[in-house]
Amino acid sequence: MTGLCACGNITQLTPLVIVNRTFCLSGTIMRAIVYFAYRLLPGLVVLLLGLSLAAEPADDPDRRLEKIRSLPYTATTTEEVDPDDSGVVTHKANMAWNGYNLYCCGLCPDVVLMDMEGTVVHRWVRPVGEEGQWHHAITLPDGGAVAISNEPKSLMRLDWNSNLMWKKDIPCHHEVLLTPDSTLYVIIDERLPYRDLQVTFPVIVELTLDGEEISRWSACGHLDEMKRVFDTGSFLDTILDEMLAEGRQSPALKRIGIRREASPLPDGGVLYDYFHMNTVSVLPETPLSALDRRFRRGNLLTCFKHVNQIAILDKDTGEPLWAWGEDVMQWPHHPTMLENGNILVFDNGSHRRFSRVMELDPLSMTVEWEYVGDPREDFFSYSRGSAQRLPNGNTLICEGDKGKVFEVTGEGEIVWEWLNPVIRDGRRAQVYRMIRLSPETADLLPTFEQHR
Repeated sequence: MTGLCACGNITQLTPLVIVNRTFCLSGTIMRAIVYFAYRLLPGLVVLLLGLSLAAEPADDPDRRLEKIRSLPYTATTTEEVDPDDSGVVTHKANMAWNGYNLYCCGLCPDVVLMDMEGTVVHRWVRPVGEEGQWHHAITLPDGGAVAISNEPKSLMRLDWNSNLMWKKDIPCHHEVLLTPDSTLYVIIDERLPYRDLQVTFPVIVELTLDGEEISRWSACGHLDEMKRVFDTGSFLDTILDEMLAEGRQSPALKRIGIRREASPLPDGGVLYDYFHMNTVSVLPETPLSALDRRFRRGNLLTCFKHVNQIAILDKDTGEPLWAWGEDVMQWPHHPTMLENGNILVFDNGSHRRFSRVMELDPLSMTVEWEYVGDPREDFFSYSRGSAQRLPNGNTLICEGDKGKVFEVTGEGEIVWEWLNPVIRDGRRAQVYRMIRLSPETADLLPTFEQHR
């Protein structure tokens, strides 16, 4: 992995101003109101969003989508739910893959391990004196957990009894991964001036289990290489170049959906998120490993949401080797390589308004299998989601924005379904990702038997 690169002012361009159409207040005042409303009154934010979208003409979906983009990540569903309709609501035990389910959510103070019936068998609780919300967590072989905390962002390692072993105050988000080499990967952002704009670039940081940094990979440092391998249709540079050529705000800006941060920058400007990486996974040994060096064991499979692509990076040099997804996926999440060499990925479909889970052959770039709702609009998660292929061939799908997780067979039959029982102000708490652990894995956790 290579070191950081300071991307400077490559090309001069007058700072871009996106017209905020959500309210008729000035940009700075509006951003401040939205920020504090979200932090202090989440229910008010949901109400305002609902009223705004309801008032929008039905024939203007682009404008409605822009309003959603202007808000930060929400914590609850926009629709009110029946609190009695919660927990495990479907379980076909003879068809579902038995295991234990690991998850956390912003409104729950714990990292939760739950059985197939919805019974909590263990919790890792937030250490005393530590504030924030859990975003994503994994377990370790010693029974501990490593968790990402939001607001403020940090990474914590807890033992089985939730004692804090160490904490790193780094701006990590979306991913923490235990590698086969017993190290950790996390994603952080670096903010840099780029073409007269304030832009964040993703960075993959590798840590020891003691929290010491080993290496880091920066998208900024490999930007030229990425432009040679990726489809650049949604790249920030492409949009800015189009605007310069046309002398106006390009419609392409709406297509890319570069998320505008809710909190204003000190100078009143806007922070642009170039790639928004949300996943890092390590390629296993597969039939492809010997056929094509791009897919060799140990290379990194990543997801760059804002350019609608998944990509593979060389494990030693950080060089981008393969990319796919532009004009097919929209704001995807959680790609993983399966034992057969195919790639499973959650395609959010944020613009088309329905999601799908796809299994892709990365050589032919053909979709071998997919799951969609029936009707397709019934399965939709705008900004979150994950998919895990289980040993029996079923797929565990997290429809994160609805706080819903379900398991489907290869034919699309739902054999297990869970609705997050954490509800605030009548709305269900959302879930970023759920992981199904095997019974054998869970039994290896210290003192697990006496706690379940």
